Amino acid sequence: MFPAPLFLVLLIVTTPALIIFDGPIVYGLVTAAAALSVAIVALRIRAGEAGFLATVIRLVAIVAVVPAVWMLIQVLPLKTIGLAHPIWESAAAALGRPLAGSISIDPGDTLVSLARYLSAAAIAFVAAAAAVDRRRAEWILIALTAATTLIAFMVLAADLGTFTLFSNGDDGLVGHAATDSAGLGVIIAAASAFHTLERGKAQPPGQRRPWLTFVACLIAFAICTSAVIVGATSQAYFAVACGVATLAIAVVTRRFSFGPWGYSAIISIALVVAIAAIALQPGNRIVDFTLAFAAHASAPLIALTQRVLTETSWMGTGAGTFAAILPIYQDIDELASGSVAPTAAAAIAVEMGRPFLWAILLAAIALVVTLLRGALLRRRDSFYSTAGASCVVAGTLLAFGNAALLSTPVVIIVAAIVGIAIAQSKSQLN
Repeated sequence: MFPAPLFLVLLIVTTPALIIFDGPIVYGLVTAAAALSVAIVALRIRAGEAGFLATVIRLVAIVAVVPAVWMLIQVLPLKTIGLAHPIWESAAAALGRPLAGSISIDPGDTLVSLARYLSAAAIAFVAAAAAVDRRRAEWILIALTAATTLIAFMVLAADLGTFTLFSNGDDGLVGHAATDSAGLGVIIAAASAFHTLERGKAQPPGQRRPWLTFVACLIAFAICTSAVIVGATSQAYFAVACGVATLAIAVVTRRFSFGPWGYSAIISIALVVAIAAIALQPGNRIVDFTLAFAAHASAPLIALTQRVLTETSWMGTGAGTFAAILPIYQDIDELASGSVAPTAAAAIAVEMGRPFLWAILLAAIALVVTLLRGALLRRRDSFYSTAGASCVVAGTLLAFGNAALLSTPVVIIVAAIVGIAIAQSKSQLN
């Protein structure tokens, strides 16, 4: 399958640079790299690996098609059946000629978002195809650990005042993307350390133990943890802590063979913690749930987004159109409030509709359960699936704290770790 895994690793190790230079040009380059990698996988994957890959990704692939189909529906001319956004009627009246309206208020932005989504799905697919082989999966995990650790270094350098490029992002998005990546790095580094220990125990007594790799993973864990402590918000602390807790409880459950009851305990504890976290936020009940935990978002932007959410239909305004819809609702004193959504959850609710947001949350829960179940059934290499499930937990919670989950580097990291987790959730020997 070479060089598709190499392209994937190179894409992962460029995420520290993408933290700073994220934008339309990067979208195009990432999409091109992902498309090329998929083509290489399709042409060069072995028949046995292809058959195994089809068994582990079939259901996930079916679910992953749904957002792409919905984005395509959003750009279709649906005025004749009454599903077009009302903004098209106003535009037609202003121009004095009929327009073929769509659900999306800007089909161009929606098509760009569709391309970004397809590139993320392609990265996950390539990661899964490469990770069918245990050795390739290990190299991708090492690349993810190295990339997130380097991003954590950038966060620490910024805190010391020796690195100021984080201040150039819109509404702090660059800084949030960096700290969220470092938070995911905490989970990935911990999983790498556990995996190294497991691999060392499986080696014959006479062979050299991988202690150097284990120490390197611990150093990476310490660096990423320090970056989260220095640069993250309380909401990010909570999200990363839940991700690490998921990893730790899964490891303990598997170590002591608690079986399905142990994973039921994980889900129960997670639900209790989530309900408690919401109940202990009485001051945020006046705003929408997608905004209740927004970190460092200005009060005018929160109020503006609240109005947009209140008046947005269940169909949304079109993927990638949050910045385009804001001027319609802005007052004069809100012109400088920003153009980036306070949270990724709010952006999804506005652009794709609330039902889509709830469907995404249900899909994330189902994915976590599936990956944890796969980890339970694995005799070894279970830490890939556990790491993927833990990152999905953390990423889902981070979506309610800031909008960085939609940034290119975070998307690449999450897609890659989920792809590895899916491929390694089942043994080829089963």
